[in-house]
Amino acid sequence: MAEPQTRRWGRRHNEIADTVRRRFARFFAFLTLVTGLYYVVWAFGAVNPAYPIAAFLFLAAEISCLILFAIATVGVWRLRFKPPTGLPPERPSTVDVFIPVCGEPMSVVDATFDAAAAIRWPGLKLVYVLDDGASDQVRAAALDRGFTYRSRPREGLEQNDAKAGNLNYGLARSVGEFILVLDADQVATPNILEVLAGYMRFPRVSFVQSQQSFHVPEDDPFFNNDRVFYEAMQLGLDAGDSVISCGSGVLYRRAALKEIGGFVTWNLVEDLTTSYELHRRGWKSLYVPYALSRGLAPSDIWGVYQQRGQWAFDTLRLFFWDNPLLKPGLRLFSRFTYLIVGLAYLCAAFVFPFFFIVPIWSYLTGGNVLYKHELEFALIRGVYFVCMAIAMELLFRGRQPGKQFQLLTGLFPVYARAAFRAALYPRGWKPVYTPNNRARGGLTRPRFLAILPQLTVLLANAILPFYAAAVGEVPGRLIAANIGISALTIWSLLPIVLATFAADTPAPVASQEPAHAAAS
Repeated sequence: MAEPQTRRWGRRHNEIADTVRRRFARFFAFLTLVTGLYYVVWAFGAVNPAYPIAAFLFLAAEISCLILFAIATVGVWRLRFKPPTGLPPERPSTVDVFIPVCGEPMSVVDATFDAAAAIRWPGLKLVYVLDDGASDQVRAAALDRGFTYRSRPREGLEQNDAKAGNLNYGLARSVGEFILVLDADQVATPNILEVLAGYMRFPRVSFVQSQQSFHVPEDDPFFNNDRVFYEAMQLGLDAGDSVISCGSGVLYRRAALKEIGGFVTWNLVEDLTTSYELHRRGWKSLYVPYALSRGLAPSDIWGVYQQRGQWAFDTLRLFFWDNPLLKPGLRLFSRFTYLIVGLAYLCAAFVFPFFFIVPIWSYLTGGNVLYKHELEFALIRGVYFVCMAIAMELLFRGRQPGKQFQLLTGLFPVYARAAFRAALYPRGWKPVYTPNNRARGGLTRPRFLAILPQLTVLLANAILPFYAAAVGEVPGRLIAANIGISALTIWSLLPIVLATFAADTPAPVASQEPAHAAAS
């Protein structure tokens, strides 16, 4: 039998096929960097001096894209796979299950409680319901199942620091060696501890994160299951022992949390920043790429805006006010890990939208960022683009990186707002946190208001080429050159527009159906 250190790396059943994928991915990643560098050098000599501001922004945007790709490549250069069964626990340690609740619908909470009660574990397992909503129904449901019910407002305590404060409240009132955190809408599989706990045999592992999974419509219009992150990026971060906590379906080591003073409270939510502090103290983290719990995801555009805006806000506060390049104690791989997430949000907020606006400017003014022939640009930039597209498809294991790009670019107003807000909230200041699946009341805001910026840019790119051709003041070859960029813009923004106007599909109430075949 293989030693634990070897088995920790796991084996993928089609290892040969993945080896071929990895080699092709690395080849095309290298080819992308070469063609990208050649293109950037060419672009420096091709920019139109008549428009210095536009030229500067254009070059900055292209360089940013290349840097983003290079750092993202580092994150998925090597992936680590694990067996669905995990590692068998060495001993029946004591485990506390924390379920923070704050006003979620009772039908959702009940399903989570039922699943928590069914979790198998040979040692002592205590379930703590941490109710910041002080609900009589939640209290009764918890006590009926034999759970420990605690509530800050019922004890007259201030509800500081939202979920992080609630988790620290539970941490101070429990003693288990490990803590499994489940959000109030996360239905766990009965074997979640059996799969995760065995990896705690490695003494410097601070937490083990399972794959996140959500109840979504079949086509997952808002890409809530985020297959690029959960089925590729986290596997790459696992290979570097630098997995990011997602805040639910995660097993923590109490000793690690104690060393950093508990769940970190200075950011809006606790998961990313707690991971950050643990990694800078030399702790490691692992990933089990199987859905061992399933939760609810936003089913309308305003819910998506709230959730993604909070994620971006936290990440960018970290980027602006505690940047990974300057963070003492972080390993180089971890610096890249946290840097790529912040850069991705900034590119989505400002860089990609710049490319969407350039054709509009050209159609209206006849201006051109580049003075060299458009065919030369199309050839050089086209080769670079094709190499990058192939590399991304291979690096991210065919987990729809194009759809991920569409979601990032489609939410550019959300990320731009998050960036400006993050810049205004240094350490010590943060806005009020609102749980994502808390029942919402009041008037429903019109959907079209949410995507008005995207719709405006999309329609401008669709209509203005015809306008420019009809007016006749813009050279035909310039219009033709920009039509390709306009087509890419429409392709990028159309999915979020269509998803917004599609009939709402209510998210199914969480059930005890196993989230993965391994749970049976």
